[in-house]
Order: sequence, then C-alpha cells, then structure tokens
Amino acid sequence: MSITVVFFVLWVRAPSIDDVILYSPANEAFESIGIIRLNGTLGASSIYRGSPSPEVDAAWDRISLNARPVGMTLEQLLRTGEKPSPAMTRYPDEYGGGYMSTVEVIHQLHCIDMLRRASWGNHDNSLGHNESPENYRIHLDHCIEMLRQNIMCRGDVTMLTYDWVEGVKDPFPNFNIPHRCRNFEKILDWVDEHRVFVPKSEMVRLEDNVDLSSPP
Repeated sequence: MSITVVFFVLWVRAPSIDDVILYSPANEAFESIGIIRLNGTLGASSIYRGSPSPEVDAAWDRISLNARPVGMTLEQLLRTGEKPSPAMTRYPDEYGGGYMSTVEVIHQLHCIDMLRRASWGNHDNSLGHNESPENYRIHLDHCIEMLRQNIMCRGDVTMLTYDWVEGVKDPFPNFNIPHRCRNFEKILDWVDEHRVFVPKSEMVRLEDNVDLSSPP
C-alpha cells in the first residue's frame, strides 16, 4: 500500500507533456516576473507606438534589429532536437565556430516591426533588406503566417471580460488583462552577451557546406 501511494504521488507531481520546456541555450535567461497586467487601453501611450520617428524606430530597433545571431555548439544543437546538416551555416573557426542561430522572439519582434512600418505606409526598405516590391510582399506574408502559427501554437486562454461604456452601443472588451510574463530584458541581455559579430565578407560557405535546393 505504501509503495502504491508513493508511485501515485510521483505520478501526480510528474510534469505533463505541456509542461516540458524545449531545450534552448537561452533557457538560462528565463526569469519569471510574475503576473503582469498588460496595458491594452486604446490610445495608451507607449514608446513602441505612434507614427514612425527616430525615437519610436530606435525603440523597435533595440529589441528586433538584425536578428542578433549567436552560436550553438554541436552538443547544444543536438539537445534542441535538430540534427547537423551540411547545409547548416557555421561560423569560421576564427570566430569561435559553432552553428549560426538566433532566438525566436527576436524574429517575431522583427515581424511585428515590419507590420508596424507597413501599416504606416513605410515601404522604403528601411530595415536594410533592399527587396523588390514582390519580395517585400512575400516577406510580409511570411511574417503574418509565422505570427499566426505561433499564436495558435501557444493558444493563450487568458479570459477577456466586457464592459458597458458610455457612448458605446455594444459591450467593449477589456484588454487590460494579467499574464504570467518572463523578463524580456534578461533574455535580450543574454542574446547580446552571446552575440557573434562576423563581417559579411567573412561569413561564407565552408569547404564541407552544401546548398539546399530551396529554402527550408
């Protein structure tokens, strides 16, 4: 009976498949800052919103510009569940070697920044991509699709309530809702501490690299 009880307790306490965190070298930067009430009030001021300006663009550049690539060792790559491939980009030995990578949140913020700029009619390739109008549209659609998949994957079930508001005919949603948040600044600090700076002229294919026939 005692053994049965012990195994039952261990089973109850065991993490479910939904609680398992995929490995990333950046996991060490995770720091919960508890329950934070998001500010979803229409028209609320924020350094990240408003018409493009040097100040607003600088705020977005700080959190999303240039993908901030870092390096992963072979061991770290394998722990992520990926397998090494001759097509994978690696850093030259003189820059520490390892596999070129970036954290997904930086890419997601880049996508939001692209949509922000496009919503203001900014199609001047200010992010440095120098894309044709056709490729720019493909890039935007890629960003929309990546954000859609990520939002549906995470399936946020935090509850929104509705209020009656004077002068508004229909119930109005309250977007100021609590979420359990991570310390993004700590993640950004980790990325910048591990960032690899390689001149574009030296970021070239290595002797054993091969090309994929099309993007993955």
